[in-house]
Amino acid sequence: MKKLLYITAIFAFLWVSCDILDVNPQHSIPADAAINNRNDVIRAVNGCYDAFQAAGYYGRNYIAVGDLSADNLIWSGTTAGYNQIDNNSILSDNVVVEGIWASIYSALNRVNNVLDRVPEINDSNFSQQERDEIMSEMYFLRALAHYDLMRLFGGVPLRTRAARPTEEDLNISRSSMEDVFAQIFEDLESAAAHIPGTIVRGKASEAAVHALKARVSLHFYYFNPAQNSAFLETARNAATKAINEFNLSLESDFAYLFSGNNNTESIFEIEFNEQDRNRLAEYFLPTAISGRYEFAPDSTLVENYEPADTRLDASIAFASGAPYAIKYSDIETGTDNVYVLRLAEMYLVRAEANALLNEDASIILDDLNAVRERAELAPSTTTNPETLLLEIEEQRRLEFAFEGHRWFDLVRTGRAVDVLEGITNTNQTLFPIPLNEILANDAIGEEDQNPGY
Repeated sequence: MKKLLYITAIFAFLWVSCDILDVNPQHSIPADAAINNRNDVIRAVNGCYDAFQAAGYYGRNYIAVGDLSADNLIWSGTTAGYNQIDNNSILSDNVVVEGIWASIYSALNRVNNVLDRVPEINDSNFSQQERDEIMSEMYFLRALAHYDLMRLFGGVPLRTRAARPTEEDLNISRSSMEDVFAQIFEDLESAAAHIPGTIVRGKASEAAVHALKARVSLHFYYFNPAQNSAFLETARNAATKAINEFNLSLESDFAYLFSGNNNTESIFEIEFNEQDRNRLAEYFLPTAISGRYEFAPDSTLVENYEPADTRLDASIAFASGAPYAIKYSDIETGTDNVYVLRLAEMYLVRAEANALLNEDASIILDDLNAVRERAELAPSTTTNPETLLLEIEEQRRLEFAFEGHRWFDLVRTGRAVDVLEGITNTNQTLFPIPLNEILANDAIGEEDQNPGY
């Protein structure tokens, strides 16, 4: 029965790109038949980025749950799966969670197909430099996908090669979080070797590698029982590279970040267009302007913005007195890009790392106040280490509202139980391994489910 159930997963995982699948037979073809020359590789790479646009991933649900699980959003719509997430009472058959799992693993399989095939391509038009750069981009995407899985589910099956219909490939056990972290760091090192140094909108770059390394290293410090300060130094150094080496700067007008225009702050974003649209605006905007209003800003978030904070009007509007999020506003064509990494986070990562390293408060305040002052807030003057960390946490909440950070910030620092009313024990800080995966994967049984589910 398990093998029959897994047929659906095979079709989701095995094949490479919707661009490549537009040939006969139209349903699916193996990667070694689909990727045979440089042009095939380029189409497959586009298909990899396309996978990150999925509604279960950055196209909607992964972004939404990052705030809905925490205290930035409340459920205000009709989809019961979101209600469970808002209440932090998620069942293992939750369709939203199942969709996130499947979407990220589908992206991983596309990436792995490219990584597997590029070294085998014999095409005189395919230079070694271009091969190396593409491989580096794919290593970055694989690191990002595994990290996004791990911070939601904990230890997960590591997929480092394209899935094929064999017992070995179809049934992979969960790896420990330590091993997932190790794979992420390994892939980031591989990505750094040849990735392009120029930031191109919607593409991985050297700046994105440093930025993701900074985020992951800060996270690993909290996870590592030894609280190894070397990871704080890595986070600080990687953030500094992202800040200093790529001609990036904070936009003076926060609202401009969500205008749809290129800007000086974006490090890596998922790009959408009229053909590859997202549905974020539809789910955030109220019914009066043709939205579904599935999610609404939590009242505590609205109240926490100071009156002078320019991020409030750039993030939240009101209809008949009810707040709604406006960072995603293109309800007609769904072309709002979604930030994965931007410069403001690097200032706050460096500030947090320096605070945990007990560095001089003036250094920490320089970075913290760069974000505060862009929001037209008075600079912070506190020198108390604990107060500084709480202020950094708060600025992350206000700066990245509706960008999917809040839940992951509170979970990685161990503060979710203290801050969130619906979280009464740490078991709730990991989502359940989807029931479909447990039924389909012989290497994962009910005993491998996250505690509490």
